[in-house]
Amino acid sequence: MWSTRLLVLGLVRWLGPVHGYLVRRELDTWRMPGIAEVGAGSIYHALKRLTAEGQIEVVATESVDARPARTTYKITAKGETEFQRTLREKLWEIPPSEDPFHTAWTFAPVLSAAENAAMLRQRAETLYERVETATMLLGMTTADFMQGQEGSYVPAHARAMMKRQADLWAVDAEWCENTAERIESGDLVLAPDLDAEQAAYWRESIQSDEFVAKVAQWQDLFKR
Repeated sequence: MWSTRLLVLGLVRWLGPVHGYLVRRELDTWRMPGIAEVGAGSIYHALKRLTAEGQIEVVATESVDARPARTTYKITAKGETEFQRTLREKLWEIPPSEDPFHTAWTFAPVLSAAENAAMLRQRAETLYERVETATMLLGMTTADFMQGQEGSYVPAHARAMMKRQADLWAVDAEWCENTAERIESGDLVLAPDLDAEQAAYWRESIQSDEFVAKVAQWQDLFKR
């Protein structure tokens, strides 16, 4: 997965020479509430792949006391080139949305109005909990390195990303609440499954030249 590779390569670049255990510890501190962690297996797999590809190289393998041997890595010139390329590619691009909720919401009318409203309110509650946790984390940390010697230091750009994620969750939660209210008030009616007549009309409209032209127009808008 490109994200794990970029994280591992970037940390080896920043902290190297460094071994996998420290990379894993650092990534654990970066994890936001509600976002899946990068597992140890994925980290060590990335280290092996990046080494095989010549993007990082082994500096040493040593054992301290009775602990298992640890391999230390540093970035290579090839790795630096790949890191810079991937970094810019992912910062500049805006990929299509792959939110599972977006896909599933397409078929929301299959559920009853009551179930949809309950689902949305539960989703909003979970999202607000994540916002609260992220806000607490921001309050417990500082962007001042000299004041963060007891583990509370988080770089300013990382804090900005935490705030961005909290804001996105808050907007999503507000949408869920508003949509639930619209469903309960009757303002938003989610029609049940299409009957045979409606389905036939839909199939016919999909095959029309006008529909094809509209789809092409929408796709052009999203490519801009």
